[in-house]
Amino acid sequence: MIKAHGVCKRFGHNEVLKDISLEVDEGQVVVILGPSGSGKSTLLRCLNGLETPNKGEILVDGIPAHGHHNIHRIRQVTGMVFQQFNLFPHKTVLENVSLAPVHVRGLDPGQARAMAMELLTKVGLPEKADEYPSKLSGGQQQRVAIARALAMNPKVMLFDEPTSALDPELISEVLDVMKGLAKDGMTMVVVTHEMGFAREVADKVVFMDNGEIIDQAPTEQFFNSPGHERTRQFFSKILRR
Repeated sequence: MIKAHGVCKRFGHNEVLKDISLEVDEGQVVVILGPSGSGKSTLLRCLNGLETPNKGEILVDGIPAHGHHNIHRIRQVTGMVFQQFNLFPHKTVLENVSLAPVHVRGLDPGQARAMAMELLTKVGLPEKADEYPSKLSGGQQQRVAIARALAMNPKVMLFDEPTSALDPELISEVLDVMKGLAKDGMTMVVVTHEMGFAREVADKVVFMDNGEIIDQAPTEQFFNSPGHERTRQFFSKILRR
């Protein structure tokens, strides 16, 4: 579903991604771990065309991630959920979810509203359809953001630290929705620091540091016998908290 080979990305003289190669199979959940500033978010942004690599090749569902037309096609098959919820404050929850299917996919407004209600039910918020984002908790807003991404019927979901802006007691409600998506067979790439989620849901874990992938393995192997000293150092600090 996703193939990245030799991907490099610079911002000025700062090389943020260094020769990144990664494959994600259909239906696979891949979790990307690593310290802040290691390039995790930039990699996600390259995968859906928000950033253009300086070098290397990315294919998403067989579509090359270069050229305006291809980027548009890639964004039709990928959904992205950010740290911040980015909901339209002047639109209701239902309108936030149904807007893009009407204007981008050309769906009939009635069909789009019906689909939006199904998705709000899926994320556990059908009763909030007529509320405005300001009336929702952070966890509820993030679940609406997930529903909005799903409304485009993506083949791949990308999550960029979706729980990092939430109070600790609200994190589980978002992770539960993500676990449900994984159970339904959604292909997912998730940047997160939630180790419990990674252990429970991921098929493969990737560890990045200083713009490089320095370790990747099936989840059980990754956690039980990490193959790189830097990974072990990271675990020792994270698990002491």
